[in-house]
Amino acid sequence: MLEGGKMNPDKIAKTIFDRVVDYCTNNYDNPHNTYVFSDPLDCMAYYAPNTLEAFLDNFLTNEDNDIIETKKNSGWEFWDMVKSEYIKLWRKWVDEELAYKLGHILESEAQRIMKDNELDDSSKVRYLTEYAEVLNKFADTIKQALQNGEPLSVENLYDWYKMLADVTSPFNSDYRNELLYKVLYLMDYYGYYGVSDYGAYGTGDTDLLQILSLLLDYINRTLYNIENKYLPELEVLTNSG
Repeated sequence: MLEGGKMNPDKIAKTIFDRVVDYCTNNYDNPHNTYVFSDPLDCMAYYAPNTLEAFLDNFLTNEDNDIIETKKNSGWEFWDMVKSEYIKLWRKWVDEELAYKLGHILESEAQRIMKDNELDDSSKVRYLTEYAEVLNKFADTIKQALQNGEPLSVENLYDWYKMLADVTSPFNSDYRNELLYKVLYLMDYYGYYGVSDYGAYGTGDTDLLQILSLLLDYINRTLYNIENKYLPELEVLTNSG
């Protein structure tokens, strides 16, 4: 507690943020809600820091007397501190969620090839090998971007996903289009971070570089699985056949 019985702004921000995350991850698509979202990311975007004042009361209960009293007895400077703390939490969540979704697409493609019963083992080896080659180049590009402190543009990042889709689904246009549609959806959020006036509750390049750094971890994990699990397993199957 602060002087005068006020709660710490970071504690208030954490309380509200945790409730927003719980709502957006567990209840975002409830048809009985006032707003129904297609994805937790959409829900979190709706509860972005710039609208904190508008939705704050929606996440308070009758048991939050300390917060309610602090809200009544605090000026704009105090609530700017609350908002600043909420921004940090919200931004970290979005960074991690975007990286997770982009990385999950990459991991899922490798897994899909391994489980595709319509492919023989030698075809799987070929697809995974080519996939790994592009992933390695993609990883090198991200490493260079991180080293230079210059994030990939939306167009550049999307082009890498198109190249990867071309490798894994060259003859299945419907599946390829569905995959790239998912990527385009995420590119909208990635691009939103890069807007120059995003400073209201983000830091532009800093966030993009953080997303790329986290995405690189997913790429490295996918490459590890391909090179140390999937390909050796297929080699054994091919030799035994």
